[in-house]
Amino acid sequence: LDACNELDVKVLSYSPLALGFLTGKYDRDNLPSGPRSKIGGQLFEDGASYERLLETMKNVAGEHGGAPLSQVAINWAIAKGTIPIPGARNIRQVKQNLSTLDWSLTAEEERMLDDASAKVTGFVTPNFFPRKDVNTGLAMYDS
Repeated sequence: LDACNELDVKVLSYSPLALGFLTGKYDRDNLPSGPRSKIGGQLFEDGASYERLLETMKNVAGEHGGAPLSQVAINWAIAKGTIPIPGARNIRQVKQNLSTLDWSLTAEEERMLDDASAKVTGFVTPNFFPRKDVNTGLAMYDS
C-alpha cells in the first residue's frame, strides 16, 4: 500500500470479506463447501489467532450498534485507503454492504484490527482455485 500511495495509485480490495471468512458466517463446525473448505479448515486449525481476529471484529461491531462483521471488514479496507469490492449473493447483502458507508472505524479500532490480523496465518496460495469452471468447463481468468 505504501508504494501505491506514493504513486497515487488506488488499490482495489478484491474479496475484502476474505471469501466470507470475515463475515462470522463460518466456524469450526460449519465450514463452507468446495475449495474454501480447505482454507476454513486451516484457519480454524490455526485456531486462536483467527478466532481472536473475529472476536476483535465483534467488539468493533458492538461499538457501532451491532453492525454486521461484513461491515467491519469493508470499513477496515476503506480505512486502509483501498476501494473494496465485496461480493453479494442477494439484495440483503447488497444493502448490508452499502450500509457500511453509514459509519467508519476509529484510528484505535483500525489499530486493534491490524494487530489481531497480523497474527493470522495466510493460506490462499496462487493457483488454489480451479482454472476451469466445474459446471461449464469454461476457463476462469479471475480466480
